[in-house]
Amino acid sequence: MKNNPNFFDKPIVVKKLREFYAYVKKNDGQIGTKQRGIELNFNNLCNFRCKHCFTNSHIGERAKEMLPINKVADLADQAHELGMFEFDLQGGELTMRPSLLYEVVEAIRPERFYLYVTTNGYKFDIEIAEKLAALGVSRLSVSIDSMDPQVHDEFRGKKGALQKALDALEYANTAGMAAYMNITVGHYNAFSDDLEDMLSYSKDKGYTTLINVACPSGAWKENDEIMCDEKDTAHLIQLRKKYKNTFRNLWNPLDREFESVLGCNTVNRLYVTPIGDVLVCPYVHIKIGNINEQSLKEISEKGFRIKKFRNYSAKCLAGEDKEFNAKYMQFPGQSIFNPANADEIFSSEDLL
Repeated sequence: MKNNPNFFDKPIVVKKLREFYAYVKKNDGQIGTKQRGIELNFNNLCNFRCKHCFTNSHIGERAKEMLPINKVADLADQAHELGMFEFDLQGGELTMRPSLLYEVVEAIRPERFYLYVTTNGYKFDIEIAEKLAALGVSRLSVSIDSMDPQVHDEFRGKKGALQKALDALEYANTAGMAAYMNITVGHYNAFSDDLEDMLSYSKDKGYTTLINVACPSGAWKENDEIMCDEKDTAHLIQLRKKYKNTFRNLWNPLDREFESVLGCNTVNRLYVTPIGDVLVCPYVHIKIGNINEQSLKEISEKGFRIKKFRNYSAKCLAGEDKEFNAKYMQFPGQSIFNPANADEIFSSEDLL
């Protein structure tokens, strides 16, 4: 956030962010039930076929579905009223239809949120970058899997994907948005030179790096071998100290010692699908409501009544807790469009 010139020009966002961290400080550095924001998959259409896609957009699942613009606006209004300060627009790949993306951004009213767009970068150009920045988008997050073009392009299923992604980061930076490299880290690459190459590149360029741990959902469902173990997680903390521009969502970015952990963000960062289902996390495909049927406040309260999501966890439940994964993330056919229903998988003993 610190390298984004637009962020501190949003007094509403700054106020909410200060309230968030005042709560965290009072709560012994833990995230508790203070919500951060919304991750919205507005539409699942995509031009890539990524090996690790958690939304199944690589097989075109429900690619025509999209949340109506008036529902996006209502969702943003409710998120703002609940004090949420982040709003992440995801797909699919939203830059395939730029004019629609602009309409969605305007409906959210960016002055109220630290708003960012996540993209593979393939169709991104300076014109899109400048338009998004002008509309009030604070950050562009671009997914990078390797600094080796052959490795990255194979992961993404598209030749030339790496160069396009790196170009997108440059365009975002030029346009005045914060440029974030999103990197997936699992047991397969936690100690690799490739990971260090990506982290070094991001630091040298003045970007910010966001690490997402590999999760066995979507295309990687039933593959728990990708999950970080304790040694991998400990190593990520060391990398955090070495590359001080590197973050995870469960880490506390204000910690000057680069050690404290806010806790797993389930329910704190709600994931909303193109059909309005609300999941506890992008990677944990468990439904706690639908914005067409309940208010966001009701849905959030329901989520926090589930002990697994209310209680503090220093681990990412989706990517580091194998027991949780085996019990709650491997139901037949489970996906963002066919999530497990919280009412059916949790008993009264699991609730507060």
